[in-house]
Amino acid sequence: MTTITRRADAQGHPLTAAAREPFLAALDRTGATFDDAQLDAIDTMARPTRHGLYLWGPVGRGKSLLAEAYLAAVPTTRTRRVHFHEFFRDLQTQIVRRREPLERSIRHLLGDARAVLFDEFHVHDVADGVYLTATLSTILDSGILLVATSNYAPEDLMPDPLYHERFLPAIGLIRTRLETVHVGDGPDYRTIGRDRHRGFAAGTWNSDTAPEAPGTVFSFDDLCVRPHSVAQYLALTAATMTVRGVPDLSTVDREPLARFAALVDVLYDRDIPLHVHAAGEPDRITAATAPPPDVERALSRLSLLARRG
Repeated sequence: MTTITRRADAQGHPLTAAAREPFLAALDRTGATFDDAQLDAIDTMARPTRHGLYLWGPVGRGKSLLAEAYLAAVPTTRTRRVHFHEFFRDLQTQIVRRREPLERSIRHLLGDARAVLFDEFHVHDVADGVYLTATLSTILDSGILLVATSNYAPEDLMPDPLYHERFLPAIGLIRTRLETVHVGDGPDYRTIGRDRHRGFAAGTWNSDTAPEAPGTVFSFDDLCVRPHSVAQYLALTAATMTVRGVPDLSTVDREPLARFAALVDVLYDRDIPLHVHAAGEPDRITAATAPPPDVERALSRLSLLARRG
């Protein structure tokens, strides 16, 4: 096992100095061997920070593992783990239901949390960008410790050039108030030593003629060709989901492909087994004329599914 170094205390958020030793001890107990880039990230995370951490890097680099270990080490039970899709669905519902101002709705959702983990931090939609900027400001101005993970460097968030400038205030908040931690390039550890018997990874990728897998069954056309929102996917999720009639992903148009990737995100975040019956292999998604945003993340998650048929 790779040894994790420990640094001396420095001034920071009241929760961070006390989190250091439990965080490092928890990583020691995993017995994992961390590569040099991960060790550099761990070393940075172990230092006290004034407002929180923004971990970014390629898919499968252990960002969520490190962030969750860190959040568990924070000396408070008032923590909240937030999934990007679910938080903004709940926020929009809150605004409509209670007819509250945006900031008050955000505070209502955060409750009495003293530390928040915002996993899979990304933004491609201008409306989500407005909500995300307000959420960042509210969290940081409230003195809540924020830990965020992302596949994107702060400057690469909201990549659409039509809207990127409108997200610059949020990027400024990340850069000036959070400790930015690059987990670095390296192997996709999701594909190494994975457990195929639990959660999302218990799913399968089948030839279209394979016997039907268990669970709630939908057709690709019903789920992805017809317009559906992430909120609808969240409402549809069951204990296990099967999607039949998936064409070769390289032939799928932009919008249905983006919906399919969003569905994968939702099921992965909720750790629900997915059984796909498709005409081609998962990596065909990268050959599409218009691959979905975050295509590398979608492919990494699909690679967890066992091949059948």
